[in-house]
Amino acid sequence: MTRTTVVAGVGPGLGSSVARRFAADGDDVALFARSSDYLSSTADEIQAETPGSTLPVETDIADPTAVASAFETVRDAFSPVDRLVFTSGSPSAGGGIVDVDPAGFRDVIDTRLRGAFRCLREAVDDMVDEGGGTVVVTSSGQSRRPSEDVAYAAARHGTRGLVRSLAADPRLGEADVQAVHLIVDGWIDKPSLRDRYPDHDRWMDPNQIAERIHDIATTPGTVHANEIDLRHPRDEPSF
Repeated sequence: MTRTTVVAGVGPGLGSSVARRFAADGDDVALFARSSDYLSSTADEIQAETPGSTLPVETDIADPTAVASAFETVRDAFSPVDRLVFTSGSPSAGGGIVDVDPAGFRDVIDTRLRGAFRCLREAVDDMVDEGGGTVVVTSSGQSRRPSEDVAYAAARHGTRGLVRSLAADPRLGEADVQAVHLIVDGWIDKPSLRDRYPDHDRWMDPNQIAERIHDIATTPGTVHANEIDLRHPRDEPSF
């Protein structure tokens, strides 16, 4: 049976690895991102390498209309959504409460927290109607520890609360919808980070993370997860 998977936040690190892993199973995979050129080339590469079908959908998740339109595009091209993997980051605001620019704070919250809410709302609505599915929202260790970067921390703490609250919704449990907050507590290997931090030596392979996400999404059975953390074997837990 062909499944429809949406990967929201496809970039040269984890998002593209996740899309490739699900397409390797023959899934119909929709890729959401703002960069149309990167999105199209990545979708074409995955389409050529895997048995799955890919659909690049240029999407600004900070825009409610764009998100609603993107999911309608997926439904028209494939089917209602069976799986959502939300890997999107956010713009940088920086600074503590007395330094952060209010407009920058708003942009971070609107992209990361409200963006996750918009995508979850669309995907979960499909899953409840269709009788099950899985959403995985990736985050960092700052989703459960203090940080002076008030915008970054607030967005990630909020996202954690959003996803964890889904486990308390009886309608989702009855519909066999699994919602997982996945903490990637380490450095994901991607070219931009390697260039900036050439001395760092504890990189997490995005393909291996994608494999874990695939396992979570495809084998829920009678055991659902709600929060999982991943780290490099030489990193100490940050909680």
